[in-house]
Amino acid sequence: MKSVLPIVAMLITAVSTLTAVVCCMAMGANASPAQIRLLKLWMGGLSLLGLAGIVVGIVFLRGGQHGWAAIAAAAPTVVIGIITLVFFLK
Repeated sequence: MKSVLPIVAMLITAVSTLTAVVCCMAMGANASPAQIRLLKLWMGGLSLLGLAGIVVGIVFLRGGQHGWAAIAAAAPTVVIGIITLVFFLK
């Protein structure tokens, strides 16, 4: 029962990462080649951020540290949310 929260955090991180990548793809519809290259770098960085959070969460979960697993799995979602907020405010 303790592992439910980290698993839910991992699922939320996966969905938020996928949403951010799809939004980056949508921004590239009428972009120049230089902007598309930049968007590809952003998509790669966001994907690696989400993947790293999930992997670290799994490592902590296997080690029996459920609290740290939930924090590590949820951290990329917070970072992606902040990046999205800053992007839309500009």
